[in-house]
Amino acid sequence: MDLVRAARTLNDVGYGYIGSWALLTACEERVFDRLPARVEELSDAYPDGDLVTTWFRVLEGIGVVEENNGEWSQPEEMATLLTGENSYADYLGGQILRQMVPRLTLGTTGVNVLGTALRQPESRTGYDGWFADAAEAQAYQRSQFAGSVGPARALSKLLPPPSGRVFDLGGGWGAMARAIAERHEVDVDVVDLEPVVSAAPPAHERVRFLAGSALDPSTWPAGRNYEGAVLSYLFSSVPGSTHEGVLDGLAETGVDWVAIHDFFLDSGAYAPSWSLQHAVFVPGHRSSTTGEVSTMLAARGWTEVTTAPLVDEMTSLVIARSN
Repeated sequence: MDLVRAARTLNDVGYGYIGSWALLTACEERVFDRLPARVEELSDAYPDGDLVTTWFRVLEGIGVVEENNGEWSQPEEMATLLTGENSYADYLGGQILRQMVPRLTLGTTGVNVLGTALRQPESRTGYDGWFADAAEAQAYQRSQFAGSVGPARALSKLLPPPSGRVFDLGGGWGAMARAIAERHEVDVDVVDLEPVVSAAPPAHERVRFLAGSALDPSTWPAGRNYEGAVLSYLFSSVPGSTHEGVLDGLAETGVDWVAIHDFFLDSGAYAPSWSLQHAVFVPGHRSSTTGEVSTMLAARGWTEVTTAPLVDEMTSLVIARSN
């Protein structure tokens, strides 16, 4: 077994619960009985079309539904099993989801967060709600930092080799910044919320942490010239309506290049599942493809765009440069 196969085996098992969650929720909602349909035709029950599309992309990845010219349907065999009265969906969405899952997992409230978010998108509280608990925020940053060390090294190798200062926007504890500083021997400024940067462990001597909001350019460092900017996992963690404003702010800083690393829908087998996890608690979440983000970047002057896979079957890196 080579390293890639070993990693995929772990991911298949470790993230398999997301596909199961998506399927069990679909069975509980009896959404298969409403297919074939377009996403907008389901808006009476599920008002956030982006969230529904992300949900269906996960179901598509496990072979339960298929899409053709914007219309979602099921393979005949799946429809036989999962639609109609007394179908297998009743068992999966009833006994398994409602009785077995709460007893076998950490959550015992019986509340299906995905089902709630589908019907009531306004119920999502985002990272602000999650991180209101300082201990939760600390645990998240610690684990996120540990999980980002490997991808950070890979990302640093793919960047346009910088000779000037780099801006790491929403960089948390600076896993990406540290890798860039070490590989390219340049200064890197990390901007993130004060509770995040104040708790960051000691970093490379060329990494500087600054308190600010990744979504508010007025809080970014003034009077500093940056050669490039890195946004890792930022777009999946904030409302989609903020993406354009962040890019507008970066355009005004005059950076030569922008590198966006995230769970894009077209990044591989696990990417829709990771997008769905974020979509159920980030208000106004937008699940994007690399092509959609490339178009946004090109519209702001970074017209030389390249895309490469980063984390196997999970994330991609979009790099856009000005001419």
